[in-house]
Amino acid sequence: MKVKIILMTVFFAYIALTVRAQTSNEEADAMANLLGVQKKEAVSKLVSVSGKDSVAFWKIYDEYLNANRSNIKDRIKLYEGTAQAYNNMTPKTADSLALKYFANREQQEKSVEMYYKKIKAATNAVTAFEFYQAEIYLLTQIRATIMQQIPTYGELQRALKKN
Repeated sequence: MKVKIILMTVFFAYIALTVRAQTSNEEADAMANLLGVQKKEAVSKLVSVSGKDSVAFWKIYDEYLNANRSNIKDRIKLYEGTAQAYNNMTPKTADSLALKYFANREQQEKSVEMYYKKIKAATNAVTAFEFYQAEIYLLTQIRATIMQQIPTYGELQRALKKN
């Protein structure tokens, strides 16, 4: 039950932070830091690690969070760019946005894989797998929650035509 409450807090905080209009670099840093703290708390409930493995795991996990801060900031900016593009969507803009989302997701996936390998080498395959599952679960939930809160371009166009 506590894990679900923590996860919901993470998701709603992320949504609240990403829905804002213009975000400065400082604000994006603050959002990325907050998300990192909340994700770490959720991961602590999802990954069971103790003893010397715990020290190694959390050191690497902190490194992972720091390494992914720019990816998170890029994703926030991408959501903002998408919202702004809704006012004047062109085929070129749509293609550019899609390619940026693909690149962002690919970068995230490569990072998860790289840190899976680091955690496996420093601890064991089970702990590394728990990390993988926790990260993919959190990333999937965050993305799904955001997408449920933001209308697709097609939905927005249909709603505008009705009015």
